Amino acid sequence: MDGISRSRLESAFDNQVVDVDDPMLEGSAGPGGRDLDALDTSDGLVSGDAAMARVYDAVDALDRRTSDLASHTELAVNGALKNAAIGPVPISAGEGRQLAASARRMLAEEPPAAAGKSPWSLAGTATCRNSEIASPRYAGSGVWKCNVFVGEAFNRAGLSLPLSSVGHYATANSLATRSASFQPVANLNDVRPGDLVSINRRGQSGHVEIVTDVARDAHGQVRTITTLGAHEQGLEEGTTTAASLVEVVSRAAGRIRSNGVTIDGETFHLLRPMAPSVVPRDLIRTNGPIKG
Repeated sequence: MDGISRSRLESAFDNQVVDVDDPMLEGSAGPGGRDLDALDTSDGLVSGDAAMARVYDAVDALDRRTSDLASHTELAVNGALKNAAIGPVPISAGEGRQLAASARRMLAEEPPAAAGKSPWSLAGTATCRNSEIASPRYAGSGVWKCNVFVGEAFNRAGLSLPLSSVGHYATANSLATRSASFQPVANLNDVRPGDLVSINRRGQSGHVEIVTDVARDAHGQVRTITTLGAHEQGLEEGTTTAASLVEVVSRAAGRIRSNGVTIDGETFHLLRPMAPSVVPRDLIRTNGPIKG
């Protein structure tokens, strides 16, 4: 596997998890399998910069035991690493801030009220920039656009909101059930910018907003959560949407049940976006020595 740069491998796995028990990788490693096995302490998943460095060293050790640089074993391990499934992990705090900033930029771009109706209002028509959306202007007059706004903020921040079977953004009511895309925040005091406040409403489409700011007291306890989302008249940012959630959950030491918190018939969820599963394709082969 001579020539796969350490920096390229580490950047390909940045903020990700690799399964060293992946059947394709395990089956391909052959005599190098013991090096990969040594990295696994429990479930086969390894993550973090130090672990990724050890993955590199393990595969490099296999290469050094292989006299033929074009050997079947070497190529198989290289191919397996390129195509190994990398499990989704929660976005970092920095990525969350980028998502919040993306939402605020969209708020700044919204036409002033005097200029006419907002494209994010119930009466407006939003145009999606996301090329994966089947019909970019599907969210027209009479369509609630909270999920569309969130999806477009995700897209601008380099993230992906799940899509429905017809190529539209997933509804607010469905987000809490999408475990591959969101991780429930189990304690109110762990909330941070970039998280979502999702509200399930039985018989309705629900509502979702992006957390843009969190105010805490001197002990680090959450006092207010500022969110930004699309409402009937357009985009609004404030503390009202999450106010009842903060009030109720604060009385329960901040704990949030896995099935959410129901208040007056509405079920609130705090959700952290997950970085999507990635197939790292940025690994290259060269004919020269390994560049550390």
